Amino acid sequence: MALLRKSADHTLLGAAALRRFTVGGASTSAPTPTPASLGKAGTRQLYRHQRAVLFPGQGSQFVGMGKDLSAEFAASRQVFEEADEVLGFSLSRMMFQGCPKELTLTKNAQPAIVAVSVAALRALEHDTGMDASEIYSFSMGHSVGEYSALVAAQAMSFSDCIQLVRTRGEAMQEAIKEREYAMSACILRNSKIEDVVAEVGRVQAEISSRATTDDEVVQVANINSSSQVVLSGTRSAVDAALTSLQTKRLAMRAVNLPVSAPFHCRLMAPAKEVLAARIAELNPIRDTCLWAMPVISNVTAEPHETTASTQALLAEQVERPVLWLQSMQLLKNSHGISRWGALGPGNVVGNLVGKEYAKDIVRRLSDAAAIKDFVSVLDRQARRGF
Repeated sequence: MALLRKSADHTLLGAAALRRFTVGGASTSAPTPTPASLGKAGTRQLYRHQRAVLFPGQGSQFVGMGKDLSAEFAASRQVFEEADEVLGFSLSRMMFQGCPKELTLTKNAQPAIVAVSVAALRALEHDTGMDASEIYSFSMGHSVGEYSALVAAQAMSFSDCIQLVRTRGEAMQEAIKEREYAMSACILRNSKIEDVVAEVGRVQAEISSRATTDDEVVQVANINSSSQVVLSGTRSAVDAALTSLQTKRLAMRAVNLPVSAPFHCRLMAPAKEVLAARIAELNPIRDTCLWAMPVISNVTAEPHETTASTQALLAEQVERPVLWLQSMQLLKNSHGISRWGALGPGNVVGNLVGKEYAKDIVRRLSDAAAIKDFVSVLDRQARRGF
């Protein structure tokens, strides 16, 4: 079962795949320390092979996000201006000073989170004089954050990205009109993920056997960590699954998420079709030989392989579970990642990694001050010959 893929099943990227991801002709597997200041052509960080960059998904939005980036970094302002121009309305005004209820709508929250994530990315790149791929060796995003990850890897332009994400948000919001839905994060006891997945499947089967229609849905939408999963579906089915998990002492408690649609479950099938059509129209993913670093797929918990498969998986992603735990395990166990940079609003993805790998270094680059501090760290390393 895809949900239960263990880290032992993962293997290192093959030599041919690794050769695709180079900076200045040098393999990602052999970083060269350069005693030079930041921004010199060919500069690569000593710790790059230990670093991955992460981007957040929906639920991280809040009014005021990105405002400090716009004030502090011209590169960030350019991202917000481009988003406003491409979308045809002032997304930045909605983010900086809008109504929380309006920002939480899926059609707005998704492009807003991606815009802030890319604005933070551009601020870091501009102030270091390096591409993200010269600082990090892998890119990964949670749900809609996977689009930010693809931009960071130069696999997709920001213009195409923001258009796709707006379509994605609109389609996901439209898919659940007049339905009472829920998404709830479950904090697990000392439970095995596979036992939780099996119990949710059992509840769904029991509901389906009693129902006269196929309207009631509950599925595991996100496997976020070894102690947290997210359930998605119709309100009554999600509540039934939560009750069962707590009764059987598989879960301690649940927290409802501030989203306007039940993501990553089969209720999103109509959205998948709309998104697939838009992806086919834009054909946004560049040839993988042009990518600057590998990007991990939420659907497979493996690096994306080809242009065609990446575009197909982006459409599939809206109704498939996010295998975040398995993706972290891949990077940690198969690629030796121990330094994580969480770029974008909020601290969700940084906290997930920090709790899973308490001894690792996690930098939560969610505001201008944090980005400037990290730039200073990189500068000190460069001056010392790192």
